Amino acid sequence: MKKNIWIIVCICLLLVAIITFPKEKTYAYYKTESNMILVSIDGAVYKPGKYLVAQGVTLAYVISLSGGLTQDADVRGISLGSMVDQESYHIPYYEDIKEDYIIKVDLNTVKFSDLIKIPYITENRATEILLYRQKVGKFKTLTELYQVKGIGEVTFDKIKNYFYVG
Repeated sequence: MKKNIWIIVCICLLLVAIITFPKEKTYAYYKTESNMILVSIDGAVYKPGKYLVAQGVTLAYVISLSGGLTQDADVRGISLGSMVDQESYHIPYYEDIKEDYIIKVDLNTVKFSDLIKIPYITENRATEILLYRQKVGKFKTLTELYQVKGIGEVTFDKIKNYFYVG
């Protein structure tokens, strides 16, 4: 009988210990997606590279992280207020299109100082043009330049767009 009492007491102590000592809590597991994305930006920005940004930011924000736009950035085709939805962005450079303006001069009234400003007209050629005009008279056509010493077919093709006969 004593043995049975000890067994009952031990079982009771064991039950009291299990009930009173705290159990390890388990928490519910919820899978969440990261709200950060890695965006690469290059081209006409001061600090091109990869930037970790929150979803929903604008392209202007990413550009500001990269140090801003350079002076020659071309943003005509870019919507700076659009949300970032790509992994990489390229900001193009502005291509300065230079148009060559040709100022045509009259062969019959042009001065030496104006002649030497024309491409492919050296001082010697300018002198020869003026000497020809003095000796023969006014130019009637541009092709008379072939008669000037030092002007051949190649040179004529280079300079013909700079002259007219008035």
